[in-house]
Amino acid sequence: MEAFAIYLFRSVIWLTGFAVVYLLFLRNERFFLLKRVYLLTGIFVSLVCPLISIHYQVTVPVPAVNTDGILPVSSIPAESPLIPVRSFDYRILLLFLYLTGIIILGYRLARHIFLLNRTISKSKIIYNGPARLVRAAGFRASFSFFNYVFINPSTDESEVKEIMNHELVHISQKHWLDLLLAEVLRIIQWINPFVWIYTGLIRLNHEYMADEGALQHTVDPANYRAALINQLFRSPVLSLSNSFNYSLNKKRFDMMKKIINSPYRKLKVLLVLPVVAGVFYAFATPEYQYVSRTGNTDNVFTIYKAQPIVQKEVKGIVLDENGKPLKGVQVTSTGTTGKAFGAYSDSDGRFVIYNVQEDAYLLFFLRGYKGQTIKADFSSEMVIKMAKDPDYKESDYRTAAQDSVSQSKPPLVVFDGVVTDEPAAVLLSKLGAEIGTIKRLTGKDATDKYGEAGEDGVIEIYSVELATKLKLIAFRRKEPDDFPTFQGKSYVSFDDWVVSQTKYPEEASANGIQGRIMARYTIEENGSMSKAEVMGQPNSLLADAVIKTIQASPKWNPAKNPETYGSFESTISIKFELPDKVLKDDVYVVAEKMPVYPGGDKELLMFIANNTKYPEAAKFEKAQGRVIVRFIVNTEGNVEDAIILKGINPYLDAEALKVVNMLSGFEPASQGGKPVSVYYMVPITFTLR
Repeated sequence: MEAFAIYLFRSVIWLTGFAVVYLLFLRNERFFLLKRVYLLTGIFVSLVCPLISIHYQVTVPVPAVNTDGILPVSSIPAESPLIPVRSFDYRILLLFLYLTGIIILGYRLARHIFLLNRTISKSKIIYNGPARLVRAAGFRASFSFFNYVFINPSTDESEVKEIMNHELVHISQKHWLDLLLAEVLRIIQWINPFVWIYTGLIRLNHEYMADEGALQHTVDPANYRAALINQLFRSPVLSLSNSFNYSLNKKRFDMMKKIINSPYRKLKVLLVLPVVAGVFYAFATPEYQYVSRTGNTDNVFTIYKAQPIVQKEVKGIVLDENGKPLKGVQVTSTGTTGKAFGAYSDSDGRFVIYNVQEDAYLLFFLRGYKGQTIKADFSSEMVIKMAKDPDYKESDYRTAAQDSVSQSKPPLVVFDGVVTDEPAAVLLSKLGAEIGTIKRLTGKDATDKYGEAGEDGVIEIYSVELATKLKLIAFRRKEPDDFPTFQGKSYVSFDDWVVSQTKYPEEASANGIQGRIMARYTIEENGSMSKAEVMGQPNSLLADAVIKTIQASPKWNPAKNPETYGSFESTISIKFELPDKVLKDDVYVVAEKMPVYPGGDKELLMFIANNTKYPEAAKFEKAQGRVIVRFIVNTEGNVEDAIILKGINPYLDAEALKVVNMLSGFEPASQGGKPVSVYYMVPITFTLR
């Protein structure tokens, strides 16, 4: 919605620029063909140019920072943000009004076309060269619609001849094509007053061209002008037609005079070039080249310039208890926000993980085997041998999976377009990381596609390979060439850039506000930043500072792999620490050993259930649903920085935060034997009974 609004705004500016130049300098000129080209160019430019992004470089001096972009990290906790009351989103109302206008104009156009088609089908058609004459009593005015010319039967035959001379020019020069494009643009830009003026200018120029052509074929120009006057009080039919008497006034008669102008006057169309340059510049995107200055002002160097991509990677092979390659093992690296990555071992048991942190551990998991945690080795290929889990029984799993569907007739299972007898749960277990998409069909949708076999429903399962070929899922990026790059480096370097360019808001610092901001951003296939949004409901001052920096990002380089498709999404977490430090978040997403609540997850959920009270105000509003709370379990085992990741109601959100902030006594997470802070999430469900 936001992207289209920006496109629409730019399109309006482009068309308005062309319209203003025409009204000021070209409307009274007599080079009608060149004016037609100008007006059509304005339409194409307003539709195409908003999609073109021009970039220019700006050199900005900034305070000196470490050349590796890494700033010192502190463990001072941030304050928990307040939960704002949600307000009405006026963008929805504006969108509704805009779509209403489009529907009304579209309906009006469709109604007029239907009326004309019905008239054509009921009338006798008289062929006159490329034109088809329709004598219809339902229309008082004469006009052409595509290659049809509508003339009232009461019109005198002498007038008919003059009218046909005029309308044949419209038809031969295909003026209907201009009107069709103008009508499409008017429906899209109906909120722009200049688009209505612009459409009128196109139609008026058509009439000048038709008058010019008709006067060359008429026997007596006076008869032609008389025919125009006879049509004076008759009205045009619709915007896609060329009406014989459109804008009939003294100026139109003046335009019929054979006045020879200097050909140099045609150069006036070039006056639009400064407008084009100005609009392109106004919408151009700056690419900032940030330079650091030391005490010596002559010593200037670029912090972020294109360099060869360096990937900190870990390679390895996973073997089973017999030393054979093990496929489908889930390998996850520990790390902070944006630095915890995962992969699966392939058919040869091999895996590669890129951008791994120096202190990272790798976690290995596969159903039926004991999980392992091993320190990442960057110097050589790792060899990991998995051991069977003696407490795991595949038969128990298969029985449970089959029992889950034994209560009723199981649905039809289709894998990669082929019907299979294997239960869906068992098939999904075997596929593991190779699962692409899962779709459930029921009722008529199932029987229409699979006949009687689909009466009990259908589960369609696609592997990653086929789902990727069919583009049913987002492209799963694995290799470095699958990812867009930032200024010639890995996308993870963008975090360092954002940290170095984000300024601590003065108002936030003055009011003692600090905290963490986690944001999600999207890079389109062409490398442009299309979306940046804050996750949760943090302090608005800190959030705005991060979002503005992300939106000022220079254009990225698209992924080198030509088979990649779709946009790329990633997250970034920034820490604001008083008095004025902006740092990379030091909290882990995945640690070697994750935090444990006393008694385990069961006791954690019991504590939340026993201490949560349903707010009376929420009951009155009949609010219910699931609230997801994200918080940090710090090195002391306590909760800090709890925020709402997904809320449903201000009262329920506040209650969920209150309960989570009561939690304490976690066994802290650890990394390399040292306690670390880790992000944790819990869902709290509120249900009215």
